[in-house]
Amino acid sequence: MKVREFMRCDLTSVELDTTVSHVIYLLHQSGLASLPVVDEDGCVVGVISERDLIRAVLPGYVDMLQSVAFLPSLDQLSRRLHEIGPRPVAEFMTEDVVAARPDDNDLHVADLMIRKGLKQIPVLDDQKRLVGVVRRIDLLHRLRR
Repeated sequence: MKVREFMRCDLTSVELDTTVSHVIYLLHQSGLASLPVVDEDGCVVGVISERDLIRAVLPGYVDMLQSVAFLPSLDQLSRRLHEIGPRPVAEFMTEDVVAARPDDNDLHVADLMIRKGLKQIPVLDDQKRLVGVVRRIDLLHRLRR
């Protein structure tokens, strides 16, 4: 089955200068795990995810240690989040966008999600403009039929 047949036509995206605070609000309200970041022409130039934001708040050594034993207090994390809140998402986004095309098949998208460890991926047209999104649950729902 082609991606166009089961993708969500949710075109929620943010611009490069959108603040981190606003992105957190949008992620919370939409229930999405990430949002495409678009330039002034509407082309996807990055993705900002929950993971990107958590990494921005947590010290780098936490990723290396894979442990919460060395985490600072929640107050320190909250202060850090307030510090980066007004900053533009462009500072924290992932620029290497993993995306699908409307004519890709479901197996290809499933493979991308598994290999890259992604909860969702944007679907882009030939001009790199957002036309939809595929979430893991969309694939599961599709396979259940």
